[in-house]
Amino acid sequence: MKPIAPKLKITSIQRCSRANLETTRSEFELLVAKQEKRLRNFIIKHFRDENAVEDIFQQTLIEAYCCWDSFRGDAKRATWLFGIALNIIRNTARRSPQYKFHFTSDEDLELEQAEGSDPMQHCMKNEFSIKLESAIGNLPNDLRETLILVVQHGNSYQEAADILGIPIGTVRSRISRSRAQLKSIYDLYMD
Repeated sequence: MKPIAPKLKITSIQRCSRANLETTRSEFELLVAKQEKRLRNFIIKHFRDENAVEDIFQQTLIEAYCCWDSFRGDAKRATWLFGIALNIIRNTARRSPQYKFHFTSDEDLELEQAEGSDPMQHCMKNEFSIKLESAIGNLPNDLRETLILVVQHGNSYQEAADILGIPIGTVRSRISRSRAQLKSIYDLYMD
């Protein structure tokens, strides 16, 4: 059974003029079917709010569909799609300071507490996670974005370079600098 791409707002799609509408639509639906889960997870790493994730996901699909014909072929279509998502994520975060913070629900905290048997170990693990998340959040934007693409999302250096529109050597340098800045926190808690 062929996966079906999420239905987009028709009014937004109708604004996109197409010469080969059916070919474009089938290619687009195939790309979305292959990348939907990965794209949603990519957005979730930046925004925990379900509504924000859905909004950014929809905006990404609309933008990709409308710009389908402007794809230059410098990278894979999937990489191009993630680049569009990253730009929308950046713009949303820049405009909405509410998305810069992540709050944990009471249910998540209770579940976390139930899983850990040793309170001291749980406390150290929790403190490490908080410090690491804070340190990643305090990295300069270019280092943080590169680190998230490679480490959290599992993109190759080349894929990250394509998404960010930078040389692969710059990706390597940014990852190295990010790891060096985060190493002190790791050493403090893992010794």
